[in-house]
Amino acid sequence: MEQLIRLVIRGISLSQIQSGIYVLLLEEEESGKIKLPIIIESLQAQSIASALGKRDPSRSFTHDLFLTFAKIFHIKLKAVVIYKLVNGIFFSYILFEGEDRDNNKDNEKNKKEHKIDSKTSDAVALAVRFQAPIYTTKEIFDKAGIYFENGFPIDKDKEDSENYEGGVDENTIPIFFQEKTQQDLEKMTEKDLNALLNHAVVNECYELAARIKKELDRRE
Repeated sequence: MEQLIRLVIRGISLSQIQSGIYVLLLEEEESGKIKLPIIIESLQAQSIASALGKRDPSRSFTHDLFLTFAKIFHIKLKAVVIYKLVNGIFFSYILFEGEDRDNNKDNEKNKKEHKIDSKTSDAVALAVRFQAPIYTTKEIFDKAGIYFENGFPIDKDKEDSENYEGGVDENTIPIFFQEKTQQDLEKMTEKDLNALLNHAVVNECYELAARIKKELDRRE
């Protein structure tokens, strides 16, 4: 089985491009140098924020109901794994541990693991409530992760490239807050894309950063 990389939640930010959409930012726990932006909907964003203690605690979500249900029936959420990325969509599964009485003649309590596919945002909302670890694969990090050094994004394969010198040249950055279509990104030079990527991350526009990263990877 491929070695998994443990993630932690770095934050949730409102999309600068599309109303009602949020960006969940995960990062590698060990070094914090690799960040993984995932686009999620408003309800899941509020649920995750609530579990992190950043919203009105009096409001209840479906994820809270599931937590109560799991505790009553002694179900443990062991881990969440983001295991696949296809056309910008992240696929996840939840690893549960529960009692298995069917295979025990004496009806004694045995533990059995169950793997259930889940929407990534729902899986993360549950992981926070169960205080369970979140993992992903190296392959997904290579596809969608944004690498950082000294607080700035870098190209992991071209750290010494002339397209990145550790800073931002404001003269090469197009009008940042103007909406960027895929066609806009395709017309930009690699140098401008790297500068815009840096600017997007600094301004916490992680959705745009993810799209820029995808365009840079496409050109390799």
